[in-house]
Amino acid sequence: MAEDSGQIGWFLEGYVDNSKEFKRWRVHPLPYGIGRNQDNDLCLPFATISGQHARLSMKGTDLQVRDLGSTNGTFLNRTRISEDATLRDGDLVHFAEYEFRVSRWDAATMDSSRTIFSNVSSGELSEQLVIGVREFHQMLESQAVVPFFQPIVKTKGGKKIGYEVLGRGDQQGLNPLPSELFRIASRYGLESELSRIFRSRGIQEAKKLPGSLNFFVNTHPAELGMPKLMTSLEQLRLEAPDLSITLEIHEAAVTDLGQMRELRGQLTDLGMKLAYDDFGAGQARLLELVEVPPDYLKFDAALIANIHEAPIAKQKLVESLAKMVQEIGVACLAEGVENKEEQEICGQMGFALAQGFLFGKPAPASKWI
Repeated sequence: MAEDSGQIGWFLEGYVDNSKEFKRWRVHPLPYGIGRNQDNDLCLPFATISGQHARLSMKGTDLQVRDLGSTNGTFLNRTRISEDATLRDGDLVHFAEYEFRVSRWDAATMDSSRTIFSNVSSGELSEQLVIGVREFHQMLESQAVVPFFQPIVKTKGGKKIGYEVLGRGDQQGLNPLPSELFRIASRYGLESELSRIFRSRGIQEAKKLPGSLNFFVNTHPAELGMPKLMTSLEQLRLEAPDLSITLEIHEAAVTDLGQMRELRGQLTDLGMKLAYDDFGAGQARLLELVEVPPDYLKFDAALIANIHEAPIAKQKLVESLAKMVQEIGVACLAEGVENKEEQEICGQMGFALAQGFLFGKPAPASKWI
């Protein structure tokens, strides 16, 4: 991968090899070929890169990129291109999963604070430049995640009735936290795939846990209305025909009543239940709650935190919401319960179930066996 230290012209900046260094390549001479074959101006010798993957060239004063019929695509600002596209300073361009920032340097913009180096620090690159892309794709391919389980208990007495199924990444070079993994996934439209893997691996591990318990599995908003969601749930049922499974939908994503009715019916056919998550975190969707009631409603931790010390007005509001939910046949679950005082007052308010650090932090299945 030959580099050019010239200071004028167009450049690609990125992280593409095992040196873990950010590098800058001058786009020169033009046209500039990119691909797996050695005769390219920028050789990317990786399996997902096509032999002749893409070409950069000038059209008038514009730098343009063309995909050369590659298998895994060329993307401009995370949108796959099918025809010539004009590149601007600061654009992000991907060849398969390999990401670069486009930079334009000329005499007018050169100054002492913007000096070209053959290797540059990550701090000089765009904040949008995603690190760990290859590792992320490797994680998806090998399903390298570790399921975590957090107990759900009866508020009165604390008897365990199930777990929320969570997860962490297990790929070297990646932050294991789901928030970071979904941040990378969102750049490539892979949130649904990551969510599916968390569920699938979680249910595989859930079968090892003793007792007849209910396992609450999560969804990502990007999955709603997509056929792949039901395909993945059908597969879960085939893999675990006797397991009690509840699908959690974030309250903010419950907006399409027709879609939710259809989903509710499909879950019933699969012998699964439905939960709305994080109720009260934003605008409480009471219409959807009444029109398509779930089996469980999980009250957001922000409503529960220090509820025993909250003003009477807030306590009455939470209690009235809990009672209203009970009256339509929905079980209330208090999230984020961290002390006995919160547990006690939630029980008095009518919360049937609770979840939080008081009963256990998320942990691998081995902790609960």
